Amino acid sequence: MKTEITLQSVPEEKPGFIVIILYLAFIYGLFWVINQGLIYLFRDITNELLVKILNNIIWIGYMFLHYKVVKYFLYLIQKQRRSPVILPVLSISEMGINYYTESKKTEWKDISEIQIIDAVLSVTVDLNPEKDFKLNLSKTDLQKQMTQDSFEKLLEYHYKKDVYIYNAPSSCGCGC
Repeated sequence: MKTEITLQSVPEEKPGFIVIILYLAFIYGLFWVINQGLIYLFRDITNELLVKILNNIIWIGYMFLHYKVVKYFLYLIQKQRRSPVILPVLSISEMGINYYTESKKTEWKDISEIQIIDAVLSVTVDLNPEKDFKLNLSKTDLQKQMTQDSFEKLLEYHYKKDVYIYNAPSSCGCGC
């Protein structure tokens, strides 16, 4: 059995260029639908001053929405070009657990409780509550290194007390 493991963060999903183009097409299509709806609603207005005021209000709103769309579009492009950052998150060894995200190193004898509830690892240290942490295991590369059962056995091998494990059954969506 592997007695030491270091879990790393999984890089976040990047939007593809096709998704970005579909986003732009959808937004500008929505702008066109809103424009056609406003033309239909205000077609019976004959007062020239009221038409100019409504036209300016709609134009300002359209420009604001256009600014937001372009800003979000540039954010998506920047996110697409950024290289992924993979950092170590959790290390398990014979000495204890090291949670790198918050620089919390804890020895096995100091840990009072370990729980894994629906792929969320929760470690509690009674004498030093600042060392308590929770880690969502689905946001790590655990599945690439070993199975969830092997990880649980590894924890039970090092941590001599009980490890509380609960996995909710998957729902069929029927509400039962």
